[in-house]
Amino acid sequence: MSTKVDKIVKTYQVLAQIPTVIGADLRANGIVRSAWSQRNIEKGKTVKFVKDVFVSDFKKVAESLPLDISTEALSKTSLSEKFRAVLRENDNKYYLEIWQDYNIIRTVDLNALDIHGPVYADVEFSSLEWSPDEKKVLYVAEKKPPKSDPFYKRKAPLSNDGGSGDEEKTKGEEYLFVQDWGEQLVGKKKSVLVEYDIENDSVEILKGIPDNICVAQPKYSPDGKYIIGVAYNTEYRKLGLIYCSNRDSTVFKLDFEGNFLKLQLEDLAVKSPIFTPDGQSLVWLQRKTGGPHASAMALVKANLPLTENTAPRVVVDIVENVIKIQNEESFYGLYNTGFPKRPWASANRLLLNTNQKYTINSYVIDIGSGHVTNLKFDDGSQTVTDVYGDTVLAVQRNYLKPDKLVIGKLPGAGNESSISWTDLTTTQVIPGLENCFYKYLDLSADSVSDSVSSFNAIYVGPKNGNEKSVPLIVWPHGGPHSAFANYCIMEASLFASFGFGILFINYRGSIGSGQSSVEFLLGKIGTSDVADCIVAVDKALETFPWLNPNSLALVGGSHGGFLVTHLSGQYPERFKAVVARNPVIDVASMSIISDIPDWCYVEAGEEYTQQGKIDNDILIAMRKASPIVHAHKVKAPTLLQIGSKDLRVPSHQGTEYHLRLKANGVTTRMNLYDDNHPLGTVPNEMDNIINSLLWIKEHLGIE
Repeated sequence: MSTKVDKIVKTYQVLAQIPTVIGADLRANGIVRSAWSQRNIEKGKTVKFVKDVFVSDFKKVAESLPLDISTEALSKTSLSEKFRAVLRENDNKYYLEIWQDYNIIRTVDLNALDIHGPVYADVEFSSLEWSPDEKKVLYVAEKKPPKSDPFYKRKAPLSNDGGSGDEEKTKGEEYLFVQDWGEQLVGKKKSVLVEYDIENDSVEILKGIPDNICVAQPKYSPDGKYIIGVAYNTEYRKLGLIYCSNRDSTVFKLDFEGNFLKLQLEDLAVKSPIFTPDGQSLVWLQRKTGGPHASAMALVKANLPLTENTAPRVVVDIVENVIKIQNEESFYGLYNTGFPKRPWASANRLLLNTNQKYTINSYVIDIGSGHVTNLKFDDGSQTVTDVYGDTVLAVQRNYLKPDKLVIGKLPGAGNESSISWTDLTTTQVIPGLENCFYKYLDLSADSVSDSVSSFNAIYVGPKNGNEKSVPLIVWPHGGPHSAFANYCIMEASLFASFGFGILFINYRGSIGSGQSSVEFLLGKIGTSDVADCIVAVDKALETFPWLNPNSLALVGGSHGGFLVTHLSGQYPERFKAVVARNPVIDVASMSIISDIPDWCYVEAGEEYTQQGKIDNDILIAMRKASPIVHAHKVKAPTLLQIGSKDLRVPSHQGTEYHLRLKANGVTTRMNLYDDNHPLGTVPNEMDNIINSLLWIKEHLGIE
């Protein structure tokens, strides 16, 4: 056993050394700076590093060695490239650094100032922005809570001036509950905008933001006279924000006299407002509030100046099913919630990235006409990271190869699809996957009467083999309104390197296939998504004769865990091993304690509200849709990987299922990690992935 485990650990170590691009930008001096992340097993952390590539005439001339930037939470180079701002975080201490040329000219210990709480560096709220004159830097932080004393506290002796020396404090509010924004945003309750003045070496909290508003993603106007961003409404409850694009929000404007304005966008949720290159308009992404947590977005544009009654014009609307775009290509809509840091090419052309069925694609959108053009890439997924003039930097990736950085010159309007890419980095097939391939499967549901019937899956694994010789891992994604896309997944690489085929399933309800598909699943969880998984398995077994129908395992997390526990309960004879990570087991009980109770209602086909009388029928509908009702039928050995700090799918979901399986005589094991929903820390990830592989091999009888 030890030798087998050692081999798995060594393979994991090799795969852990494969880095992932987390950002890349173009410099005026011909330097391409890319940022990468990589697991460091010895440190038990994910480390970040930058690497410079020197480019001349779109060809790589030289490159630098990597430089570790793991302590940089955020960084931003000024427009002139004379300055660089760095927010550095170390053991919950925050430092703002200003670099000029070859040296650091300012360092600010933000904790020592004690004028605000922790600085935000998450994807939902954070910004680090230079003012147009490059004299100030803007960021987002937690509002410092008011100090409070207990009702009784012995006072210090009076000072000579007759005072105690303490500032006035309220009494009896030490334990006042203030809700935060939930999973992975713990402690973030009330955001404030903070401006650092470089010349005066001073930090100021900007005034004027209402108490019932949390601000996010702020940016300076082109003239530097005001700030725009996203305003989240916090009444009457904060619902979990991460992975959720449906929260009540609008665009705000704040000037430096404290005048706050928000657009009256009723029943809408907005993301990522940015200025057009001419500074005359604002564009952003929006959708209706409520409903599924992720869905198609509309790209809209509003002319300046902003007023409360500014009404945006739709540039690219939400796509219900599929439309034809430039070059007669199929387009399923926008599902992105943000843009590259610099997304603009000449002639008001916006570049962005979005899911499309089984890939992530990059597109050019003409802001005037709304024409959409695909920057086509046929071997996986492609994401644009930066645009400088008409020079475009992008990352190309697929299941079998690590990230590759490419550069190209964007052709004129109407001809963008003919862009030619030059490699700036090289990649080879991931070790152990030399005999593997991927194949897209376009599928149709068994029920011809359904309003939406099409969905898809992706097979990754051996490209051949003896008949019925290859075990198959069936893997539906979480969400449920997300999607698998063709890029390197370390866990899948590990499974495939040990001879497994993998079937990634984008069942109906997934993003990237039209808004109608997203909404189809509502009220049908536990039925249509389960049925789609069975159709996908049958098609894979029919298409790839080397797959063994008697050696099927299930792997899934969150809603994927919901599905694999459903599948093992509804089809107890078919699947031989199960791994479920933070699975949704009982939707009814989850609706009481999760940071996203609305998910439980919406997915069960009901509208979420806490007003009025509790409707027991809704709770019953949630329970009937849950895997817990099939637990007594399960036969497959089941491994549960659970995060004790998970606020999205709280750990009691897994605990209850584990104990119920034990009571019914099912072989089961539960690992409990000191982690949140993704189980993303390096030690926990390593443990759960290797244990998953060992569990599957053991219970499929594979040596």
